[in-house]
Amino acid sequence: MRISEKVYWIGSGLLGMNATDELDCNVYLLDGGSEQAIIDCGTGYGLMNIMEELRRDGFDPESVRYILLTHAHMDHAGGAAAMRELTGARIVASRLSASFLERGDEEAIGLAQAREADVYPSDCRLNACKVDSVVEHGQLMQIGDLTVEVIETPGHSCDMISFFIPDIRTLFCSDNVFVGGRIAAIDTPDFSMDQLFQSLMRLGNLHVERLMPGHLTPVVRNGIVPIRKAVDQFMCGSIPESIV
Repeated sequence: MRISEKVYWIGSGLLGMNATDELDCNVYLLDGGSEQAIIDCGTGYGLMNIMEELRRDGFDPESVRYILLTHAHMDHAGGAAAMRELTGARIVASRLSASFLERGDEEAIGLAQAREADVYPSDCRLNACKVDSVVEHGQLMQIGDLTVEVIETPGHSCDMISFFIPDIRTLFCSDNVFVGGRIAAIDTPDFSMDQLFQSLMRLGNLHVERLMPGHLTPVVRNGIVPIRKAVDQFMCGSIPESIV
């Protein structure tokens, strides 16, 4: 589904359109003209459905050059190894995400705990995945004719990064903030409300028109509003509503 001239929504779970697999995050395609990138890849259960959505939007899976991962939670990165093998695309992630994924570290991403809580089925496993490129805060990447800025945004997870494209004022904010200024407060060892607040303050300084969150619906106009709403709630001493 086309969201804007350069962005397509090609995957989602129950907290979205439920287009690919109920456990998937939102999966996006960024079209840089001569190159494409997928942002997050879901659990892996809906991989073939994601590829079908990509084809339906007029793209060839083998034309995808990069897979940009916001963090290593199962719903965002569980399908990374399989998607890398299928498309030949290069995996891009933060240093912490890379360490978790390359070890297949289920404890670090909270998967073992999530299985015990029946969030994921008992046979759900994280397949170790090579990360081709480690990126740092402030680093710029070129995806065809688009420049992508990497922004470190820990809080929801310790390894979280966001991707901002200034030319089209589009922010892939992952699980930092959602429509209505909501957050995703989860019971994992690396969740930090204080860090999340600081990350939202950082994102609030950007000129965001379109907000592409990891769940629920994208915001195609005035995308800065949910960020500022969440920040304002923190500033007033309250905690924003959580989607989980």
